[in-house]
Amino acid sequence: MVGDRAENIDRVRKTWDERAERYDEWYRTFEGAVEHHLDLELLTRHLPEDRSIKILDAAGGTGRITLPLAEMGYSVTLCDISHGMLDVARKKLRKEGLVDRASILKCDIRDLPFQDESFDFVICWNGIAEAAGEAVRVTKKGGRISIFLVNKWSAIINRFYKEPASTLTLIERSPTYLEDEEWSYRALTIQETRELFEKLGIRVLDVYALCGWMSVLSIPEKMRGSHDWDEAFFEQTVRMVRKLCQEPSVSGMSRHLVLYGEKK
Repeated sequence: MVGDRAENIDRVRKTWDERAERYDEWYRTFEGAVEHHLDLELLTRHLPEDRSIKILDAAGGTGRITLPLAEMGYSVTLCDISHGMLDVARKKLRKEGLVDRASILKCDIRDLPFQDESFDFVICWNGIAEAAGEAVRVTKKGGRISIFLVNKWSAIINRFYKEPASTLTLIERSPTYLEDEEWSYRALTIQETRELFEKLGIRVLDVYALCGWMSVLSIPEKMRGSHDWDEAFFEQTVRMVRKLCQEPSVSGMSRHLVLYGEKK
């Protein structure tokens, strides 16, 4: 088992090292910009006003969230398994003159090198449910946590056309583990997400179904990948997705769930 885990980690690290230089490109497209805008909007709602708090951005990659937090005046610890992703983050922070606001280190988020209750706010936006326990462990009592998880129903629905038989089997299993080229990961419903974090000692504040709405809204792929768009339509799309991400009747269509909670 140890050998398998080491092999998996090496594969994941290599994959993200190779993607590092182009990772941020997607967030410059219309679809990526909408999701990034809403990610930050929801995060800002839950951030404490006290800028002296300690924030952990676990699996924070190229600093997509660390950079705006540093710009707001927060001090952040950014960690990731990929040297390449962290190198990009360093360049971005250096360019903006914010290196002194971020500590950067390489680690596996399923085995964080921090003492219990080290951070006031923990962000873990990589979709790995198996990292939830560690994220909660390093969160202070009374502190807050935000974590992305793979949405079970969306993940299963997206597989149906290519693998109908195995998909029908998956939909009846709980928990559901899915495979991709990088990882074996657990996908959860909103109810399962709430139950998991309640068991871990988290008072759930909100669960949003945030990303993957462009195809549901029938926005053409060419527009979704565009780097040039009408600002009025962008704002209208943000408003629409903001509504959908909080609407229980359609939550199963989102790729990820975003939980915000407070440690009891």
